[in-house]
Amino acid sequence: MLVGVFAIISIDIIIAKICGIILMILGGVIYQARRRYRHRKMRFEDIQSAKTRAKRKGAASKQDTVKSQQDFQKGEDSYEMGDYPEAVKGYLKAAKQGNSSAQVNLGAMYAEGLGVAQDFQEALFWYHEAAQQGDTVAYLNLGVMYVEGQGVPRDLQEALKYYRKAADQGNALAQFNLGMMYEQNNDTLSLQEAATWYQQAAEQDYAPAQVNLAVMYVEGQGVRQDFQQALKWYQKAAAQNYAPAQFNLGVMYFEGHEEIPKDLVMAYVWFSRSANQGDGDAQIMRDKVASRLTSEQKAYAQQLL
Repeated sequence: MLVGVFAIISIDIIIAKICGIILMILGGVIYQARRRYRHRKMRFEDIQSAKTRAKRKGAASKQDTVKSQQDFQKGEDSYEMGDYPEAVKGYLKAAKQGNSSAQVNLGAMYAEGLGVAQDFQEALFWYHEAAQQGDTVAYLNLGVMYVEGQGVPRDLQEALKYYRKAADQGNALAQFNLGMMYEQNNDTLSLQEAATWYQQAAEQDYAPAQVNLAVMYVEGQGVRQDFQQALKWYQKAAAQNYAPAQFNLGVMYFEGHEEIPKDLVMAYVWFSRSANQGDGDAQIMRDKVASRLTSEQKAYAQQLL
């Protein structure tokens, strides 16, 4: 960017000024990309993984009959043993008796093609059946399907509606997904709303939300910039062995801030922990930091690890 400014101001040749403008634009793009890379978030495209993690529901609701609970449990037992066709049979029997847990899990089996041919329309049917009973996980999974356009046209407003229903019932994953949706708008009010939902999910120890909230504190988006708050949330997620949080902690110690002194040993430790989980970027940063450490610092870092 500085080279571009110099070219525009100091060189009278037209082509030089054009190149200067291009350099300024390119510099701005690279700067924004580096900020996003250094403190990584889960992105809107990552929502797909949310559905499979949300589908399991451990207990039947109070409205479910004893017989439906027994059928549901047979489905659960078969699922745990990897016998998906039998799991579908158990869930189907319970689902037809109005068991909302079975309806959710049956919907998930159809959505994923486990034990049955993949059929998004059937998945939607059973999710809607459970949603009519106010089932939180059904709301969440419907939201995911509207985001992905599975069995229905992609509709983010419908997704937002279902996520909010689940989020209002305290579902951390729905709160996190709402935060990601609001963050896409990138205006001040939406960013504040995103930070609010991330905060609610983060307080339930949902590690991806803790990371995204920390990044917002680093960048001062939706909240006042506060590196101590960012450090706190990264540490909470890293304590759950969440690799992106460990990577971002490494970045904070590698760069240093006014409130957080630069510490290459701690940077090496956190990059190493993330790298040990297969994070390629962390492996690169770990090796980069290692080249700057003394033998005494390396020995101390190994003790910490």
